[in-house]
Amino acid sequence: MVTTTKKTNHLKIERMCLTFSLFFCVLNVFSQTVPNVNNLSVIERDFHFELFEQRYFEIPSLLNQSNLKAFSYGEVNYLYSEGALRNPQDYKKQNGLYLETASLQSLENTNWTLFGSLEYLNTRKEDIENNLTYGITENSSPYYLFQETTGIWNHQDYNFEVSAANTLNSRFTLGAYLNYDTSFYFRKTDTRNELTALKVQAKVALSYKYNIKHTFSLALSNEFYKTDSELGNKFPENNTATTANYYLSTGLGSYIKNIETGFESKRNVPELQLYWFTKQDGWDVSVASNTEYGLERWTDKNIVKIEENEELTKYSFIKERVQVFYNKYQEDKLLSVHLDAEYLKGNGKVWQDTGAFYYKNFTTTSYNVKAGADILFYNKLLNKISLGLNYYNKSQLDLNYAYKFDFQYLDPKVSVGFNKSISNTSAFFANLSASYHLVLDLEHDPFAANNIYVDWIGNKMAYFSEIDTFNFNTKLGIDVKLRNKNKLECSLNTAYTKATKLPVSNENYYSNSDDYLSLVAGLKLYF
Repeated sequence: MVTTTKKTNHLKIERMCLTFSLFFCVLNVFSQTVPNVNNLSVIERDFHFELFEQRYFEIPSLLNQSNLKAFSYGEVNYLYSEGALRNPQDYKKQNGLYLETASLQSLENTNWTLFGSLEYLNTRKEDIENNLTYGITENSSPYYLFQETTGIWNHQDYNFEVSAANTLNSRFTLGAYLNYDTSFYFRKTDTRNELTALKVQAKVALSYKYNIKHTFSLALSNEFYKTDSELGNKFPENNTATTANYYLSTGLGSYIKNIETGFESKRNVPELQLYWFTKQDGWDVSVASNTEYGLERWTDKNIVKIEENEELTKYSFIKERVQVFYNKYQEDKLLSVHLDAEYLKGNGKVWQDTGAFYYKNFTTTSYNVKAGADILFYNKLLNKISLGLNYYNKSQLDLNYAYKFDFQYLDPKVSVGFNKSISNTSAFFANLSASYHLVLDLEHDPFAANNIYVDWIGNKMAYFSEIDTFNFNTKLGIDVKLRNKNKLECSLNTAYTKATKLPVSNENYYSNSDDYLSLVAGLKLYF
């Protein structure tokens, strides 16, 4: 069994903090410029697209003030990944296809700026263990369907996004956003038949330009999410029992058993976003605050009588997120420093037929803090240097059994990017990054709820959560200039994870030789 483990690595942490301090101390002073997407290298484009998504796209009324004024692209990627060192509730092997097209444009002779994107994903995911509602659990919700056997999922996803900003006058800009995302998870040959999921998010935003240097924004949104599962015992595989028992997880060890035909779940997440942006000579700063309150309910489709309560579970959560960005500019350099902090608190309740009330049986609290800095050197061989640090702390408690599962970890990361012209029309690029997943602490009591959930899921999840790993990522390829300022990016992305330290336990679910490799080969055309 996995037992309580304490790890302290004060010396390593002090060295990493010292490294970050020295990094920030040696930075030079920069002044601001606006880049042109057609003139950027792949390393520079990737940085600015990430900055666009994290800093401006969240508030649709800021589209016309973003770091990217206009772009259009289409891309196709082939995905492949395989390995044993993977979350027990995740896939061990995947292959598939991903397509996307997106565009940001300002309409001539109007006050409109528009963004739109289409995405399509089709993958086959193998060796998913007990999870029957794969891919839908978010915000630390404890609820999902499970059974004992493993299996294969076919996954298709269609995602459509559109966003628009209209400048009403010299001070006010109005924006709107709509996201329509559908997913299909289905099985053809065994007892896990299919799952459909729909997410619709709508948002409105207003930006007020107080003066030439300061802008304040407000956004209101709501996300509606619905899933529907169909379960049965037809067409079992050779290694699957003729009949299978289904369970709905309601905590760390709590569950509802004897599920027959599946469940429906619904989740509503209203959100309030506040944003302040200031642009000075040579630098800018933005601070964003996102507050979400979500409510998730699971409904038993077998219950048809009016006198019975069909909604068997409730999960409510509140999530607060704060983002800070600071950029300094020069004609040939850019410094970007960012901080992202998130707090989440959730509570789960289950319907009790005896007494006809909901009783609280699950709590969770998590903290996630990410800090990082990037320096771009435009048109240089050494194109980018980045440092990052991520701290995560999560606490979970099943009140039925006093079953506690807490862990915290630290992820330091460093990356460098290179860009080298090999002709008048082509350039080679490489982005290399390495990180270390350092588990600081893990508390797990497997004897609190000594039942099938712990045997199948809990012990193995705890063992995996305690593994230290080394992670290495690369992006290599060639960027080719075409006619009419078009560009074609040919790339190969790799992500490799290797176990470096395993916990001491009588049950060894993983070995030192276990690893995980992910490959993405793609073409991306800018037009």
